[in-house]
Amino acid sequence: MEHFLAASTEVVSLETAILVVICASLIVLAKMVSDLRREVRALREAQAAAPAPQPAPLSAAQPSPASAAPADGIPRDVFAAIVSAIHFTLGGEHNVVAIGPVESMMWSREGRRSIFGSHSIR
Repeated sequence: MEHFLAASTEVVSLETAILVVICASLIVLAKMVSDLRREVRALREAQAAAPAPQPAPLSAAQPSPASAAPADGIPRDVFAAIVSAIHFTLGGEHNVVAIGPVESMMWSREGRRSIFGSHSIR
């Protein structure tokens, strides 16, 4: 019994402690990967069992006055692309009120501010 007690009071080397931590981390990682694979398998089975969604029928609603006629100087295909991007980004029913060039110089001012802000003061 004295020999067992003497061995238990020895200091664990740094290499042994690191090895124990690495092994424990690998065990936890293997468990997480196993759980993730189980979840993916369950989701795939649920998708396979679910019926394919049917596309919604197009409504015959009249387009809004703003979307019926693009602004002056904007080609119809560019106007359609902008309206499509708004619909895709925001979703749902949104009306385009106006599309036109920006009259202010805010973008150029912001660019200049960004450039001058990056310079170091001497």
